[in-house]
Amino acid sequence: MKYILMIPLSFCILYVTSCHFVSNKNTEKTTEQVELNKSNSIQYDPVLISDSLSDKVNEQSGLVWYQDLYWVNNDSDCSASLYAYNKKGDIKKEVQISNFKNLDWEDVTDDKDYIYIGDFGNNFGVRRNLRVLRVRKSSFGPQDVSSVEAEEMPINWDDQDVFVPRKQSHDYDCEAFVEYSDSLYFFSKNWADYKTRMYVASKEFKSQSLKVKAEFDADLLITGADISSDGKVLALVGYKDYRSYVLLFSSYKGTDFFLGQCLRLDLSSLGGAQTEAIVFGDNDALFISTEETNKTHAIYEIEWRKWADKLK
Repeated sequence: MKYILMIPLSFCILYVTSCHFVSNKNTEKTTEQVELNKSNSIQYDPVLISDSLSDKVNEQSGLVWYQDLYWVNNDSDCSASLYAYNKKGDIKKEVQISNFKNLDWEDVTDDKDYIYIGDFGNNFGVRRNLRVLRVRKSSFGPQDVSSVEAEEMPINWDDQDVFVPRKQSHDYDCEAFVEYSDSLYFFSKNWADYKTRMYVASKEFKSQSLKVKAEFDADLLITGADISSDGKVLALVGYKDYRSYVLLFSSYKGTDFFLGQCLRLDLSSLGGAQTEAIVFGDNDALFISTEETNKTHAIYEIEWRKWADKLK
């Protein structure tokens, strides 16, 4: 989603912040809020991998690591295609989705068989045609450019009952999801209160109404998600007030991600870059991507193992 950012400069600080969580294990709404253990918020400068990316991915919004390449999608008003580029930023593959348009593709995730495309961007809060698309990896073929068909899974947020246009002032946008085990986990982008709600869908590809499973006081707009290969670290990325952040969750049980430890990385050195996606790559190296705003689109590495002692 295009969102123009300005660039304020801030001095470096190390401070402590509180993380808040609302449990919703029975899928019934609750207003009880539990304060988690306080966790450090650390100022960190990401490592630039490449800012020489093709203009074809200037609105890159989702990120998957597959075949030693970064696979990305652009968001709304762009071609219904997936692009794959290497660490130099050279595009190596392009997969066109022949039977669906890009209404507002906001994220991608994958498992061993499929790449899933999140067509659930909802800037005005009025969309009733939210969906997940999936394409079988085996259909890509060896050629640089290929055309494939996708399958569709319609979804809706069970707790949304108001569909009045409220551009960037509502809590029913979504730009982040991740595949884990036998499910898909969605994290809302709350323009109004800066929290994020987690919804869960099975990977049975049929229409699903998704209930709220948990809520977290992220204090930013969540734009991307991924989980480490061993399932022990959940990473969310986003921004607030022209500053970018990564949230790392660990020491949780099962999929109660928000009940674990929370480490917040302040990436304000990126200035007005708009962070859109995050992925664990080879050996669980962690990467984030930005789309083009007043800064060029790029990809960076987050050296998250520096804080392994805080993530136990």
